[in-house]
Amino acid sequence: MREFAPLSFAWLRIAGAALILSFVVRDAEPLSAKDKRLVSGFAVLAVVLNATLFLVGLSLTSVQVAAVLITTIPVFTLATAILTGRERASANRILGIALAGAGALLVVGGESLAGTRASFLGALLIVLNCLSYAIYLVISKPHMARLSARSVVARMFLVGAVLMLPVSAYSLLHERWTRIPPNAWLTLAVVILGPTVAAYLLQAWALRHAESSVVAAYTYVQPVLAAILGAMFLGEHIRPIVAVAAAMIFAGVWLAGGKTGRAPDQQYGGGSHP
Repeated sequence: MREFAPLSFAWLRIAGAALILSFVVRDAEPLSAKDKRLVSGFAVLAVVLNATLFLVGLSLTSVQVAAVLITTIPVFTLATAILTGRERASANRILGIALAGAGALLVVGGESLAGTRASFLGALLIVLNCLSYAIYLVISKPHMARLSARSVVARMFLVGAVLMLPVSAYSLLHERWTRIPPNAWLTLAVVILGPTVAAYLLQAWALRHAESSVVAAYTYVQPVLAAILGAMFLGEHIRPIVAVAAAMIFAGVWLAGGKTGRAPDQQYGGGSHP
């Protein structure tokens, strides 16, 4: 992210994933014309908005802030499900949503006070990114059970690459390609293969073989690992306000999940954020 412009990096990531997935899904069940249109809508939420808002936001703020805010996805998912009538509201759920939302606002507000204006904007973009992905989880869940996961993921990235091209065109045209070092290209390749292609396919596989609440639980490993790795490799320091906000978000997610503490997105495909 220090060598590429955010939108250039975002498009290369999505286009590279689309190219690889086109080979991976050759033997997968094809989608009907109606389902292709439906999946194209999913692509806008889960690929175009998701990748653009997240990567631009990440370029403006810290790893720890991004990782903490990502954990709001399950609560945003539940809130969307309640608003659309797919889940029932309860006192615990409303309290959990409010607590987690307050934690997210604390991070954003903390960035506006203790951080820079750019960091505040980055945190805000990541919150919007999480909301976009949560809406995708809710509206896609009824269709994912009958569709081929590999076909859906491949189609989403193909449509995403096409739709993101005009958004990223200016950045791509003005990118200083000759100044990008080999290690940055290597990092891009790792991001495409690992956190993009492998993450989406492994999540789809996991959701077929384990309860989505189990899959979602691993979302909460991300802030811990990201904060540790950010401190080790990027010299970032964990600020108290971020730690307090993380505790509020985790408590909110637990409350929203019910008495057993189940992840609130249990009905909607997991809370991971590839």
